Amino acid sequence: MAESKPEQEYVFFAKDELEKRKKAPVQTTAEDIASRFLEQRRVTLIVDPKQGFNNRIIRLWINKIKPGDQEGMGWRTLGHRHTVEAVIYIKQGKGYSIVDGKRYDWEPGDFICVPYFAWHRHVNESDVEMHYMACTTQHLSRALGVAVYEDERYPEYWVFAQKSEEAMKGLVPGGSEVPPPVTPPPSKQSTDSLDSRLYEEQLYYSANEEMRRRAGKVMVKGKDIKFNETRMGFIAHIVDPRIGFHVKQMSTLMAEIAPGGKSGAHRHLYEEIEYVLAGEGYSIIEDKRYDWKKGDAFSIPMFGWHQHFNTGNEPARFLVHTSRPGMENLGHVITQQGEAYCD
Repeated sequence: MAESKPEQEYVFFAKDELEKRKKAPVQTTAEDIASRFLEQRRVTLIVDPKQGFNNRIIRLWINKIKPGDQEGMGWRTLGHRHTVEAVIYIKQGKGYSIVDGKRYDWEPGDFICVPYFAWHRHVNESDVEMHYMACTTQHLSRALGVAVYEDERYPEYWVFAQKSEEAMKGLVPGGSEVPPPVTPPPSKQSTDSLDSRLYEEQLYYSANEEMRRRAGKVMVKGKDIKFNETRMGFIAHIVDPRIGFHVKQMSTLMAEIAPGGKSGAHRHLYEEIEYVLAGEGYSIIEDKRYDWKKGDAFSIPMFGWHQHFNTGNEPARFLVHTSRPGMENLGHVITQQGEAYCD
């Protein structure tokens, strides 16, 4: 068989990718997640490319911390940090997290949005295991070649933290080496060219980014979450750049469907991972039916039509993570609405 020409690989990519999406898994069951979570010491993958899912940006996993554990992963002071966005959902236990030196007390139903490259660790103060779910953008950072993990247990592998005390506290890798932003003297402002101003913005981008990250929200309390009506049904945005969180790659929301009701139908050009928090029913995803219950998870195929139906006697709730912000920043987002929701 003759080899294809190099340029044909690019021409073939889109159709080949569609075939890969059709073959990739969509659902993982509560029983599968629970059995692996019970057996494994800590992190259990729920939706990850390593399991065959066709996700390139976000992934979902669950972790545990022993009752009364003051160290978590063995951390005692700093914890760890990474050039990866992360949203954490507390499923079980009560305690607190130290994020960038600030304490956040949590209980089941709360969310923590860890700022990019912020030191963080979690402490379980309860007499039961702490269970938390995390959605992260690890695979995107690794694919871009910018994945940096610094862990207090492995200081010999620190890339930026070892440089100075200021670098240890920064939320921008290498940001401590950038001078603070300054305003050019008034006499020079009138003579600056457009090119000069654009380059100055580039020079001070990291310093300004540091301030933007520090101004972003970190925590959402479960008791403060309120659902509002949309064409897709009742949803509550949890973590989103449009509501004060400094995230650029991922977002988080919750959706609720009344007993006997259904969500709207839509499709979009971004990744979506859903985890069933409560209820039972089924979903139609790309014309195929998937029955679900509490504890099941889905990886919605990119640009795949999907709609959810609640067949139970209680409200169904979904935890939904997406890569919408990242795709918007790339200029790739398309969202198409089909049938509207029905309660």
